[in-house]
Amino acid sequence: MSVQAPPGPPRVQIQTQAGCNGRCVFCPNEEVLGSDLEHGRMPAELFHKIVDDLTRTPPRRLGLYMMNEPLSDKRMPEFTAYVTEKLPETKSQIITNGTYLTKERGEALIDAGLKQLKCSLQSLDPQINKEIMGYESTKVIENCITFQETIRRKRAKIDFRVSMVVTKKNVDEIERTRKFWKKHGVRLVTSALENRGGNIKDAAELNVGAMKSMGDCIRPSRDMMILFNGQVPLCCVDWLRTTILGDVSKQSVQEVWHSQRVQEIRDGLHEGNAKKLPEICINCGESACPNQHRRGIKGILSRIAAAL
Repeated sequence: MSVQAPPGPPRVQIQTQAGCNGRCVFCPNEEVLGSDLEHGRMPAELFHKIVDDLTRTPPRRLGLYMMNEPLSDKRMPEFTAYVTEKLPETKSQIITNGTYLTKERGEALIDAGLKQLKCSLQSLDPQINKEIMGYESTKVIENCITFQETIRRKRAKIDFRVSMVVTKKNVDEIERTRKFWKKHGVRLVTSALENRGGNIKDAAELNVGAMKSMGDCIRPSRDMMILFNGQVPLCCVDWLRTTILGDVSKQSVQEVWHSQRVQEIRDGLHEGNAKKLPEICINCGESACPNQHRRGIKGILSRIAAAL
């Protein structure tokens, strides 16, 4: 039986500008930047067209980021305000590395009506963060604290969080980091390491515990990713654009969402039929214990020991 997709994508991510100044060990960003793939900026007209399309099938969440550092695009407050106007019930979201989260830019995003901002920061220790993300953490910590102070001063309702991807490089400091951010009134969230469709070659060595197949992945039935040029890659791990599902500069969001190719992939994932799947789906894996780190280090170690 064919997978029944909703009328439009429940979650959407838009890359308004390609590129990132980070060099995270869990992202294939450096490989992409060194490739011959096209990079550029999304025209404002295309951004407006995408959001206007989405008014017909409003998503639950609209991410103003995708495989990039979104705050390097100075138009972000303007784009956020457009989403707030056109999709008032949709949760607008930005995930940033915090390097461009200045006091002025943070205040502009709050004023534009942004509903959630997550700052990816992998370690409070400057050198460990540099090992993981390519730069020291000191300035980003300052930016995050300033942003939280701005939220309090303006009595804003924005949901602000700091996030960590759990690896062997930072697992020992999760609880200490959680306490640090709690002291500043900020929630720390953690997520499991993925191999990004096989694009992170040393994911197994970085991971705490074992890796597993993504299995019956729901992303093609839930998420739509849109590149700066309007092309729609398979999902958030298809950094090398191996499977392009459509082009919203020439098609509506809904036309791409209901295309024959993406439906075939949904069905293939649900059936476990590799013949219907692109290679990136077959290679995709994640940590086998994505929730263990939320239970503390003792829980992680005891479960790893039990599995040996």
